[in-house]
Amino acid sequence: MRLELKSRDLTRVGLCNVADPCWELASSVRLLRDDDEVAFGWWRRRVRGRLPESFPVLRWLYGSGEVPEFLLPAGGDLASGLAAVLETPPDRVRTALAGLPEPRGLPPWAAALRSGADAALSRLVQALREYFMAALAPHWDSVRARVELDRQARIQALADGGVDGLLAALRPVLRWEPPYLVTGVASPGAPRRTAGVLLVPTYFAVQPWLVPGSAGPVRLGYPALAEDPRVRRAPHATPRALAALLGPTRAAAMTLAAAGCSTSDLAARLGVTPSAASKHMSVLRAAGLIASHRNRNTVRHSLTPLGIALVDGASA
Repeated sequence: MRLELKSRDLTRVGLCNVADPCWELASSVRLLRDDDEVAFGWWRRRVRGRLPESFPVLRWLYGSGEVPEFLLPAGGDLASGLAAVLETPPDRVRTALAGLPEPRGLPPWAAALRSGADAALSRLVQALREYFMAALAPHWDSVRARVELDRQARIQALADGGVDGLLAALRPVLRWEPPYLVTGVASPGAPRRTAGVLLVPTYFAVQPWLVPGSAGPVRLGYPALAEDPRVRRAPHATPRALAALLGPTRAAAMTLAAAGCSTSDLAARLGVTPSAASKHMSVLRAAGLIASHRNRNTVRHSLTPLGIALVDGASA
């Protein structure tokens, strides 16, 4: 993806001011579509057993390439976002869904969505709400905290280096090569023209993705930071209680993950091979204690809320 930002666009660079429920919903549904169990594996395992019956319709809507724009209304909380979806004009719904495959094996209201029927749109909003409550609401405090951490880091980058500094600080997920923002991920929705860009840090995103604005700026979602890059924390000494519970190597891995680390970093710090480090991470990930996020050939690890609670409790 290469997003060209001309001079006028650089005066219209914005930053989403809160975690956006509709973007998190879209990103998380796409995660459940993929087979890669590394990214958010702990969350997938918890969620799959409690997905609502309507989830296959969401997988059909979100999993066939570009997300229909009407499902990503601009900003706001869940209630206002769902209200905006419900008020989408039928012709806009029909246009947005025209390229989707036939909804085979799905309930009749899914097919009725393609005609923009009010009743089907109402049923979709109910499905979105059910999914959010089952899959995202239990983790929403963590989502908001991660997005706010990213926002503060971006605001500081803007204060230190202006718009150029803000865009340069989006590495490694995006590269600022003026006048282009570049990523190795293809984006079928990359616009020919822009009217500025709104940056949307997203907890459940694993790669950047674009939503061209019909009238306003292009919206660019990207993985929110797992840790504040301005803080270089040395990990705490491994608590004895944690070592007794997990074994000394995995306990040390947990304390390193508390500050964020890659598999190669972990192997070097623990004095083990990358293969052994990866196996330790797999065990901790299966237990729901760490989250792993892939960016090209690098996998970075951080603690889940459960992992944070375990480390903090063992240190107390």
